[in-house]
Amino acid sequence: MAKAFDQLVGRTIAGKFLVEGLIGTGAMGAVYRARHLALDKTIAIKVLHSENADEPTFAARFQREAKAASRLNHPNSMAVIDFGEEPDGLLYIAMEYLDGRSLHRVLREDSPISTARIADILMQTLAALAVAHDMGVVHRDLKPENIVVLEGADDDGRLRDIVKVCDFGIAKITDSRAYRGTEERDSNAPVTTAGFLVGTPEYMSPEQGRGDKLDARSDLYSVGVILFEMLTGRVPFEAENAIGVVLKHITDEPPKPSSLVPNVDPRLESVCIRALRKRLDDRYQSAREMRSDLRLMMEGRPLQHSVPELPSVRVRTAE
Repeated sequence: MAKAFDQLVGRTIAGKFLVEGLIGTGAMGAVYRARHLALDKTIAIKVLHSENADEPTFAARFQREAKAASRLNHPNSMAVIDFGEEPDGLLYIAMEYLDGRSLHRVLREDSPISTARIADILMQTLAALAVAHDMGVVHRDLKPENIVVLEGADDDGRLRDIVKVCDFGIAKITDSRAYRGTEERDSNAPVTTAGFLVGTPEYMSPEQGRGDKLDARSDLYSVGVILFEMLTGRVPFEAENAIGVVLKHITDEPPKPSSLVPNVDPRLESVCIRALRKRLDDRYQSAREMRSDLRLMMEGRPLQHSVPELPSVRVRTAE
C-alpha cells in the first residue's frame, strides 16, 4: 500500500499541483506535500482512495461535501483551496499546508496543560465549529488528530497558539451507505459496508454510535471527549474493541475527571460534564454557547449553565 501511495510523488494533479512527498496515510487515503505551481507555494493534497469509487453517486457526494468545506472561511478552519476528480478517478482535496503539531502530539509532548491554554485551544476550536454549523456542516470526526496547533503571536507580539480544525465533512463523504440506489440518501450510519466505523469510536457521540441523524450537538459531545482527555490524559471510555467503546458511549456514564485527576479545574470539569451528556437536550445547544461558558470561566465569572451531578461512577484501578 505504501508503495502505491509513493507512486503519486512527482505527479502533477489538475495540471497545477506538483506532488513532492508523502506526509502520512490513513484509512481514507493519503496526504501529500505539494507545490502550487502558479503561486510557487507549498500546500497539502489529500487523495481519497475509496473502495466505494465505483458507486455511481460517490463522486457527486464528494463534490458537494468538498464544496461545502471549501466555503468555510474562518481563521480557525483549515482552508480548502481546490478539489476535484482526475481522469483516472483519483479524488483529491487541495488545502493550506499547516506547519504545526496535532493536538494529539501537543497532549503527548506538553502535558500537563494549563487551564488557560486548554480554554484557549477549545475556544478557537469552537469558533471554527460555530461557523461550520451555521452553514449546516457537521464535522463528524472531531479528535485531537484533526486539530492542528500552530505557533503564532497576538497583536502585541506575544506567543500564542493558533488552532486550525481540519477535515470538515470528510467522514460524511466516506460513508458508503449514503450513496446506494438511484436516489441519494443521507445516511449517518456508524459503519460502512466494509464494516469499518465512520468516525473514531473514542470520540463518537451516542447518537452517532446508534446511527441516528446528526446535528451540531454531536460535534460538541466530541469536544467534550477531547476536553476530558486534556484534563485527565485519557478518553472517558475504553474497551477491547471499537464496538465495545461505542456501546459505552451509548449506555455508560463517564467518570468525573476529578475522580481520575484530583486537581482538575472544577469549572473546566463542569463544562466537560455538560458536553458529555447522553441526551442532546442536556448538552450545550451550540458551539457559541459552550464557548461562552469557557470565556466566562477565563474572566472569572460564573458559568451560565448549572450542571447536575453525574451518577456515581466507580473507576477500576490496576491492583
